[in-house]
Amino acid sequence: MAQENATSDAADVFYVGGKYVKDSRGTRMTGQMCVRRYGKKVPQQPAVIYIHGAAQTGTHWESTPDNRPGIAILQAQAGWECFVIDQPGIGRSRYHSDDIGELSQFTVEELQGTFTAPETDAWPQAKFHMQWPGSGKMGDPTFDAFYASQVGHIGDYGKVERLFRANVKALLSRTGPAFVVAHSQGGLLGWHTADECPDLVRGIVGLEPNGPPFIFPGYPAYYVKTHPIGKIVRPFGITYSPLTYDPPLPPDATSLPMTEIQAEKQVEGRVHGMYKMSPLRTLPNLASMPVILLTGEASYHAPYDHLTVEFLRTAGVQVEHIRLEDHGIRGNGHMLGSEKNNHEIQALINTWLMKWVK
Repeated sequence: MAQENATSDAADVFYVGGKYVKDSRGTRMTGQMCVRRYGKKVPQQPAVIYIHGAAQTGTHWESTPDNRPGIAILQAQAGWECFVIDQPGIGRSRYHSDDIGELSQFTVEELQGTFTAPETDAWPQAKFHMQWPGSGKMGDPTFDAFYASQVGHIGDYGKVERLFRANVKALLSRTGPAFVVAHSQGGLLGWHTADECPDLVRGIVGLEPNGPPFIFPGYPAYYVKTHPIGKIVRPFGITYSPLTYDPPLPPDATSLPMTEIQAEKQVEGRVHGMYKMSPLRTLPNLASMPVILLTGEASYHAPYDHLTVEFLRTAGVQVEHIRLEDHGIRGNGHMLGSEKNNHEIQALINTWLMKWVK
């Protein structure tokens, strides 16, 4: 394993966290997290941490399925120190079934219909999708490379949050002050990272973070058979396990108190909220830093990311919502880091990061 070298352009690999457990066979380590470092340490400039989503690994920040540089590599080339993680039990971070349980898998049909080749009526904005490289269907070399890279993921997102949060302090002790860039299911972990270490997180970039608050909104379609529209799936609003709220939640809280929202006239192509916090609480640790949430024009997140933004603003978080089409970045689905114009998205992120470098 390469040793961490703050002045090297080459990738370094190290592990954080983990603990020893013992069973009848012997002793092993569990819960540790693999981290790869790219770029050089720049004095007085925070690093950037990248957190992948479900069924992905850190490789999805490093390279695209058609073999172009990933967003983390582009950011390192722009002069930043970048840290790419593999979530505990996933990819290059050791998995053990006795500790983590069975992993969930996505089928070809699920990924085609959600990420790479959605039907034009799959959700209102799906017809605008044009940035996936290739046909997006099985048999196309780029899709086949993408599907080959998919891994089993932990279906219990509350467990995902707990496993990751246990490593946050160890991670930030190695990276120092950092921005966090988090995608999809990894968005949950971005909120937990900031909540655990608010003094070291300088800001959060949410690339279509898992949402919307509380409910299953009806997209992606393959969940409809097991998740009725409106079902509570995120009991703590934007997460599956509690963050630090003010006023505090009881130690034994199993959900964030909420109330149903009366139906109002809806904007075409947008999902209505259904539930909101009641009584209102703030997220004091997240309120201390800037947050930006990016949404692709053609993604299944396009109908509902505004609800995540509303929740955060109600909780006192300084969040800016950017719909990419409003900045001339058109046709993106959910896999923002893998699509043809990922360099445009990285450039937009870089501009925002530079605004907050003191």
